[in-house]
Amino acid sequence: MPALVPELVDMASTPAVSTADLLRRALVVARRLDVPELVCRFQAELKGYPEGSDLPIYRKLIGRVECVRGQGESRTIPHTRAAEIDLLINAAAEENVLHSVKVIEDLTQQGDKLFASKFPESVNVQTLRLGNFSLVRVINVSQYRGILDTLRTDVLEWALDLEGRKIIGEGMSFTPQEKQAVQEQHYHFVNVSGSQIQISSTGSTQTQANTTGTDLGALRGLVEALSTALDRGTVQGEAADELRAELATLKAQVASPKPKWEIIKATARSIKTVAEGAAGNILGELAKPHVATLLALAAGAAGS
Repeated sequence: MPALVPELVDMASTPAVSTADLLRRALVVARRLDVPELVCRFQAELKGYPEGSDLPIYRKLIGRVECVRGQGESRTIPHTRAAEIDLLINAAAEENVLHSVKVIEDLTQQGDKLFASKFPESVNVQTLRLGNFSLVRVINVSQYRGILDTLRTDVLEWALDLEGRKIIGEGMSFTPQEKQAVQEQHYHFVNVSGSQIQISSTGSTQTQANTTGTDLGALRGLVEALSTALDRGTVQGEAADELRAELATLKAQVASPKPKWEIIKATARSIKTVAEGAAGNILGELAKPHVATLLALAAGAAGS
């Protein structure tokens, strides 16, 4: 009979294993180790979050607003209306994903198309009409995949730490000594607003990087370099569309008097994923200092 934790490591490392199946096995491990914080977290991911929940940051996606008509004909939002609808767009940008992991997996199987979503109730949709065109909110499918990727990485890191401390779960159960070691080790998610799992000894602390002092000049350089790379046509098709959408989010945050660094980091992570997967790897088109900025922000998104 396999040991629980090595099996969990194998599942988290195997792309063919669905994230839902991985979390079910992680739930078994957390339950048998008596780690209530993780039990609650895995259950929420498997069942979906109720309205009004304090969601993890990786479930707060940033969309873009497009002007469309009929079966998808689109146009640029007129500059004469830009100021008028700016506040509405800002209010509508964030998408709180409450779906269960299984539903998210099903959504990501629909291809690389963009998902259109409804505006929040706080937004007056009637004011968003531009003649025969309407404004719609669109979310990239890559952002939904990012939710699954974050969860798999968190579970893998947790399982590897257990394995490294000889907490194995032979025979599909844990010894009293293993359970005691976990209680002393104090495993739990640091913050529901962040995806990181804290693994620390009793009395120790763990901190997260403070990015509020991040150099906006470097971020502006990244925006400019990515814009130039896209203008050159280095990347084409849906990957280019996704990058332009993420770039628009970065531009909006750079221009804001109070940039939201959680949004910037999540967007940077999405850009990194799309850029690395694009033909020719568009990261090679960016100046090295700007690549460093992007990678640092993306790393912050993965661990914040």
